[in-house]
Amino acid sequence: MKTKLFLLGMCIVAASMFEGCKKGEDDPGISFRCRKGRVAGEWKMVDFKYTDTDASGISTLTSNGATYTYTDPSGSNTGSWTWDATFEKDGTYKTTEIQDGVTTTTEGLWNFTGGIGDLKKKSQITFYETKYTSPATSNTYSGNYVDYAMDLKELRNKKMVWYYKVTSTSPSGTSTFEQQVTFEAK
Repeated sequence: MKTKLFLLGMCIVAASMFEGCKKGEDDPGISFRCRKGRVAGEWKMVDFKYTDTDASGISTLTSNGATYTYTDPSGSNTGSWTWDATFEKDGTYKTTEIQDGVTTTTEGLWNFTGGIGDLKKKSQITFYETKYTSPATSNTYSGNYVDYAMDLKELRNKKMVWYYKVTSTSPSGTSTFEQQVTFEAK
């Protein structure tokens, strides 16, 4: 009887530990790979949704990983767009975007946030771009700054979802930017 109670207690402790590892709202309940191991690898964008709402109206950009549609108060247009990313465990990354036949690459460093305010540790991914290359320019950057941070809404072995929403209020009005990007492992 004591053995059964001990095993039951151990199962309860183990289950609570696995749930404590869940950072994003749609993360798996149990994962045998660390968060860094789940990010590391080759990814392709399969879904992109962006909305910008301000006094001039609503602008949206959506993509299914092959084509995009951009709409604003003056009209809309469509085209081709792919976005691939490679994340290494050493904290480096490289992205390649091809939009309407124009290739842009970025390189840099990535890491998790340490948990700020109500955010859990490793619930956001941050990017520090060190190199940007397009047909028109090639820039390198140095210094201590973060280009952007994204909430990791979902991080699985073969799926990663980034999300952010920012509302800005100024004397000229309120603007809201919201973006969600879904990647699948290549």
